[in-house]
Amino acid sequence: MRIDSRKKLMFSCIFLILIMFIFGKNIKILNQVNSMKVAASPIVKMSNNHSSSKKYRIVLDPGHGGIDRGTSYGNMSEKDLTLKIAKYAQSYLKNQGDVVLLTRDKDKLVPLKEIGNKTNSSHADVFVSIHVNSLNDKNFNGITALYYDVNGYQKSERIRLAKTIESQAVKNDGWESKGIRRQNLAVLRYSKIPGVLMECGFITNDEDRKRLSNDDVLKRLAKNISDGIIKYLNENP
Repeated sequence: MRIDSRKKLMFSCIFLILIMFIFGKNIKILNQVNSMKVAASPIVKMSNNHSSSKKYRIVLDPGHGGIDRGTSYGNMSEKDLTLKIAKYAQSYLKNQGDVVLLTRDKDKLVPLKEIGNKTNSSHADVFVSIHVNSLNDKNFNGITALYYDVNGYQKSERIRLAKTIESQAVKNDGWESKGIRRQNLAVLRYSKIPGVLMECGFITNDEDRKRLSNDDVLKRLAKNISDGIIKYLNENP
């Protein structure tokens, strides 16, 4: 009887050890599986950075065109300069992944009402019209951003857009900052999205005209205007 009791006790201990071993192993495996599940689903904080996620739709309007030369000086015409700047800006923004719509991509005149209709049906984030200034007084120079709000509609957004682009536009090549100004212009009045008209220097000023005749300067100006657009959009989602 004593031997049988010892055997029973021994078998019970062995059985208990086996149960603990199997149960413990299952717990370890379960913990490993749970650990793998957690590792496979990390929480990633998404960045609202322009270069990595958010892309924008932008309308660029090269002023004048076709029979409308705009302002001119000798062989230099506003309509040609604005198209150059707009195309340089389009190329730069497209390389960043943005969608850019030009109201004209060749030497033709687009009616102002049609520009407004194209802009409003484009689902774009902003509208930027590009122009060149002139004045009888040849001493006037610099870059100006013009905005307009109808009865206060989008007034703060349009002011911020004008300020942001103008401050970026004058960063290189000695451009004079002439700030922003509210002006009732049809091309801005028709736009239902935040819009600005950039006066890119005075063709009648000797120093500005030298800048406007230099393609490298125009490329930098286009880039700076583009950077201003993106800066505004990033800061005003």
